[in-house]
Amino acid sequence: MKKKISIILIKDYLNIGNKGDIAEVRAGYAFNYLVPYKIAEITTENKVKHLQMIDQITSNHIKANEITKNRIKQKLENLQKISIYRKKGKNNYIFGQVTEKDISIYVLKYAGIKLDKKQIKIPNIKQLGAFTTQIKLSNNINLNLKLNILPVNT
Repeated sequence: MKKKISIILIKDYLNIGNKGDIAEVRAGYAFNYLVPYKIAEITTENKVKHLQMIDQITSNHIKANEITKNRIKQKLENLQKISIYRKKGKNNYIFGQVTEKDISIYVLKYAGIKLDKKQIKIPNIKQLGAFTTQIKLSNNINLNLKLNILPVNT
């Protein structure tokens, strides 16, 4: 007779499941291997309730973050274009290069949104003109903004 018991995984384990999953395994496997090596723990009513509460809190945080990201996206869409001024050299080349930090500073100044430079992707810009920059707010929320590089009038 194979007696199975219910366990909650503390760590990801290849053949059973991911952290926080509830699984049925043989009693000997659980008591002799999974529990002593702190891969799993035996389920109780309170532990299951606690696990469900944590899952609910996590899903609420994810929903709140998505709402916040969509609001930020709306603000950035209202920005429409970014104009950066640089000194002009020969053949419309600029001195220096436009970086993610320049765009981040512009967005902070005019939209009030602080972006990390890892969220911004721009092409290699060394001359005046119009370009497109991509801003990645999360895994599924991307935004393209127009980027104008203009000469400084001195």
